[in-house]
Amino acid sequence: MATSQSDRDPFEVSTRQRPPLPLPEDEPMTAHRPGMEPIERLSDGRVAYWPDGIGTYTIAFWGDKQQQLADDTDTAIQAMDEIQAGEQHLSEDFLYSKLRSIRRLKQRLTAIEEELLLIAREPNMFGAVVSWRDLGEGLDQHHTTVKERHDRITRGGTHSFRRWLTENTPRADRYPTS
Repeated sequence: MATSQSDRDPFEVSTRQRPPLPLPEDEPMTAHRPGMEPIERLSDGRVAYWPDGIGTYTIAFWGDKQQQLADDTDTAIQAMDEIQAGEQHLSEDFLYSKLRSIRRLKQRLTAIEEELLLIAREPNMFGAVVSWRDLGEGLDQHHTTVKERHDRITRGGTHSFRRWLTENTPRADRYPTS
């Protein structure tokens, strides 16, 4: 039976907004380092280990927002490396820039986590996609806490970075945003 335009969910996306990213097994993206060949590549084609002990992980993405996330993640890894190297005297500029990037990374990850929580509870023809208990397990929280969080988000208590995440997407206006 054909579905009329008025019967469709106004938020349903019938086509992707862009093509999917290539799968690592179809298109390996190992980094290149001048004068070196990796001593080991993991099967996914994105991780390589080099003779000098450095490991690289290559990320594929579309757009500036994913690059911002990758940049902030890279900054957090740099800070972690300095801490693990035993560095005791980090400059004020270093500390400021690393703390700022880590704060932004946490905000972006929170927005992504909350959006996934919303998606997980959006009904399909079989009911909710993921149960409260399974969501609680995945978030390492009691299922009632997850439900309370979901209820707060659907009432507009979303993270401020939700706008950053959903801007120019069909999901942007699906829920009120604080």
